[in-house]
Amino acid sequence: MEEVPTFDLSGGALCLDFANTWSHRGRPETDHLLRYSDLLAFGLQAGALTAAEKDRLSGRAKREPQAATAALARSRDLRETLYRTFSTLAADSGPEAADLERLNAALPEALSRLRLERRGTELVWSWAAPDEPLEAPLWPVVRSAAELLTSQERQRVRECAGSSCTWLFLDRSRNRSRRWCSMETCGNRAKAHRHYHRRSESA
Repeated sequence: MEEVPTFDLSGGALCLDFANTWSHRGRPETDHLLRYSDLLAFGLQAGALTAAEKDRLSGRAKREPQAATAALARSRDLRETLYRTFSTLAADSGPEAADLERLNAALPEALSRLRLERRGTELVWSWAAPDEPLEAPLWPVVRSAAELLTSQERQRVRECAGSSCTWLFLDRSRNRSRRWCSMETCGNRAKAHRHYHRRSESA
């Protein structure tokens, strides 16, 4: 039985959480998007898929393994496009034209599936997918990226200051001074590193 990864969804936006499925790009073992089933697990945990949608897509992936492999490759390409886009934004630079073009190319397919659906007395956004395309888990991610890039919150996008960490997050601290993905991990490692160097210098 395949082990289902548990994703850390603390980035503050769906598109950042998706980029963070590979948290340390210098370390292949921290890449958690290795199989199509991993993409479905992320979609379910992040609320981008319902359990029924996940099951239907899983069934199609088993019937069409080559198509599922191709969908996974496109997912990983999108993830790296999002990482580069928001990493440059965190560094006070604009996204590269080629990456913006990749996002623009993904928007029509995603947004053309967006629908208003009545649930009780409320109207909510939903995704129309009668043909169950294997790329369906990416549509909410693409929409999230477009919304973040065009909102004022894009100014809050940060990348962890850890030396080997590529975690992206929205800095919602009061004075916008958050530097680490987590003080318990990268923050504490940086403090220990500084403490070691201070002791070495004083010695």
